[in-house]
Amino acid sequence: MDVVGPRANGEIMALAKQASADWVFGDPAREQWREMRKKQGEELQGEALRLCGVDASGNTPSSCNVGYGDTDLPATGNADTLLEHTVAAADKVPAESVDLIVAQAIDALTLSPVDLAPITETVANAADTEAAHDLLARENAMYYGLGVALAYADSDLRERVSELREASHERTAALTRVLGPVEGAGEEAPVPAAGYEFADGYNEPANAEEAAQLVKTMQSDLVAQWRYAAAHAESAAWREDAIRLAAHAQWV
Repeated sequence: MDVVGPRANGEIMALAKQASADWVFGDPAREQWREMRKKQGEELQGEALRLCGVDASGNTPSSCNVGYGDTDLPATGNADTLLEHTVAAADKVPAESVDLIVAQAIDALTLSPVDLAPITETVANAADTEAAHDLLARENAMYYGLGVALAYADSDLRERVSELREASHERTAALTRVLGPVEGAGEEAPVPAAGYEFADGYNEPANAEEAAQLVKTMQSDLVAQWRYAAAHAESAAWREDAIRLAAHAQWV
């Protein structure tokens, strides 16, 4: 069975080995980064084992070796480099593993303020364009909902709402660049509606406590939507942008 049994996925293991190198050889002063990369390497090893499946006895086949051997990679120590590796690997790993590697890139970027300046390229893929339009509409709705919450907010929540609205404005500006004029598209980026109705599961607040809960729920849902968009991107350009935008939404 060792000759013909399943082997650990090469792309997953390459990412795992780099994560391990970042942990072992990373800058000792960046303890949070190194510990995250250690955890991510273990997650990737676990994913490789999961992809191998189990034998009739319920055990992982012995042919599925997830050890690192004598591989000696230099540490990257850089979330932007991890983002590049992730975008390159996303089209090569099994589709069921994309969520994991994208989530790791997002989490790594959130260890520091997320720069949206690199987002400049107009997305051309039709499905990705639709996703970007949807996220822009969600950002517009989020901005409106934060304004509603602001009317009932105490001083702490007002500060939080101000931070979230500024961050949403930054993502909206980035999305406007992504959805910039495309020849023959005949579409314009959606603008905020004059008013919004609260969807099922949301209630207009009546006091500061309910306003705080509304803000928390809206923010959590928005982050989840951004993470989903990043994992389900079709083009490399939009995947990279969506990962940055998801990290930006999660960091604030």
